[in-house]
Amino acid sequence: MDHQFAVLTDLSDVPEPPAPERLRISGCSVVVHFAHRLREGVDFSHVSSSGGLPEIDDDRSYQTKVRPGSGLVYSALFDSGPLPAALARVVGSNHAAGLRQAAVSLGGEYVLTALPLLLSVPGPITRETAAIELTTPLTTDTLLRFVSLLGAPEISRTLAEQCARALARTVGIAPGDIEKTWAVEGSVAVQVWNLDGTQNRATTSLYAGVDESARYAWEIAALLSYATDHLVEDGLWLRRSPQSVFGHVRTGMAFFDDHMVFVNSDCCLEMAHLPAWLRGRSQFRLSEYGFDSSSIFVWTVGILRRIVCDDLGSRYRAALAALAMLNEISPAEQSQLTRRRVQHAALLDRCVGFREKLIEGRNRSLDEWAVRERPAAEVMATLNRDMEKCETVSLSLLRVREDQEKNRRDSLIAVMGVVLAVVQIPDFVDQVAGWLDARRWALLGISALLIVVPLAVLLRVRRRRSR
Repeated sequence: MDHQFAVLTDLSDVPEPPAPERLRISGCSVVVHFAHRLREGVDFSHVSSSGGLPEIDDDRSYQTKVRPGSGLVYSALFDSGPLPAALARVVGSNHAAGLRQAAVSLGGEYVLTALPLLLSVPGPITRETAAIELTTPLTTDTLLRFVSLLGAPEISRTLAEQCARALARTVGIAPGDIEKTWAVEGSVAVQVWNLDGTQNRATTSLYAGVDESARYAWEIAALLSYATDHLVEDGLWLRRSPQSVFGHVRTGMAFFDDHMVFVNSDCCLEMAHLPAWLRGRSQFRLSEYGFDSSSIFVWTVGILRRIVCDDLGSRYRAALAALAMLNEISPAEQSQLTRRRVQHAALLDRCVGFREKLIEGRNRSLDEWAVRERPAAEVMATLNRDMEKCETVSLSLLRVREDQEKNRRDSLIAVMGVVLAVVQIPDFVDQVAGWLDARRWALLGISALLIVVPLAVLLRVRRRRSR
């Protein structure tokens, strides 16, 4: 079933630019992601199953949307340190909120942490879960500045460090077991779930999918463009062209006409209005995940797939460059490369095959849409090619070593053959006795050299091979 709908069918459908503060958001979730690579030999599947990582065991969890055998770990939220003061100030919050994150992994040495930041005016949500309490609803400009600040180097570095420390502490590993942590660019997800602050909009009115998305096309296009710096400040998003707005908002995705999802290469945005019908499941998911959107759940797993492919691509390119500098490798080194490649191939199979583990067609369609917006086929093809090259090159270097070892052995065997042919061991003992009686020291010395020197060379070769 196709779940995509035309929001704007023609350029003439784009409305006139609105008043800057027309859309007022009383509640939203902004999810950012941080990638972590564990040191070699640490498999997150084993770490997470050993205890310490909180799980969500409930029929309202998103795990119920995934078939068994996917290998996915998506934990419950756990403490992730304090909210940086600069983020609280930009939204006018005086509430010192603590942050919580979830760990997401398909095994191996990679784990993604999803950090949802709930922003809400006081209400049922703020009583149930940790949230950044707003004194007034957010305007589009304020939300844009907040999302932009999340990507600022200092804030991003602070949050990444907090997430890494909290992850290590929660799963019970040493901080040094996390080899690398980085903020994932172009991975923001936003769910607008409370529009109560918007003037002349009834709390009891569900979000009118296509119609309201067309009405708020300028604001939606601005949020989808958070990564474009010059649109963030001074309300410049209102000065973009209707063609640009049309390009961002012409197509959305929905299952029922009470919400709308938009995806581009940098953002997954869901527009909804939960207070019109705040079901227990929505309350549960906002509290346990930080968002009530299966689309953001699917987007997050897609981000995990992206960081695995991108980072493995960098590592195998570096491995090829390193192998190009070598003349040979040992059997142990080649075996390690092969074992690592097999493990990575299995992880990639889980990443690529995850879509087929999604039960609902709308979620599979959204994942396909996200991949089209950020093409991954070329990245995957290049990665597979580099992995095969590493295997081929390493086997060639091993064969070079084996050929050299064989040549050395053949040379030694030939030398020993010459020695044995010269000295003819059975007769040699009697001959030595005769030379001793006759005191023929020169012949004794030459014979000793013919035996000792090859043995010394053989011993030296064996020592070198044992290193």
